[in-house]
Amino acid sequence: MYLLLVAGLPASGKSTFAAWAAQRLGWPVLGKDDIKECLFDTIGFNCHEEKRRLDKAATMTMYYAAGQILARGQSVVLDNNFWEYSRPEINRLIEQYGCKPVTVRFEGDIQTLFNRYETRDKDPNRHLGHVLNCHYPPVEGEEEQEAAERETWQSFEAKYRARGTLDFAMGPLIRVDATDFSKLCYDEILLQVKACME
Repeated sequence: MYLLLVAGLPASGKSTFAAWAAQRLGWPVLGKDDIKECLFDTIGFNCHEEKRRLDKAATMTMYYAAGQILARGQSVVLDNNFWEYSRPEINRLIEQYGCKPVTVRFEGDIQTLFNRYETRDKDPNRHLGHVLNCHYPPVEGEEEQEAAERETWQSFEAKYRARGTLDFAMGPLIRVDATDFSKLCYDEILLQVKACME
């Protein structure tokens, strides 16, 4: 059994690839952001701390569901911008179910990815559970909370570098330059994934 970890920065295209790869492999895919959207629609959040807890709940739900799939002898794809704190839970899955990890890490020019990230968050179709990074729905009787300062591509890079997202890998690593989507070939990436599994 395999645990395909599709990792990388936001707006790097990892979720699109994860869904495509899962379909081609015939494996289920679990995305933290998909789970987070369900939790947001059910529970919501009104401040950064509540959003952080919702994010952690989505992450732990993803690992729980992955364990249920692995327990039945089925490989699974996980889609997340994994951090260093992800390692203990992934190691638990590896040890408990005997699965082998393979990481596909989407990376590229940080400023380009950040610009794409900002553009995506301005899309009116973007789910509010992801967009509300700088402000939060007002609590009854209170005004909307505003962030202290706007994120820049430099602070974006510093944040994800400190979290370990830029260097995250478990098992064999396949690095994907997602600076220019038009240059990506999913079939070639999947061939590299399959080669790691032989």
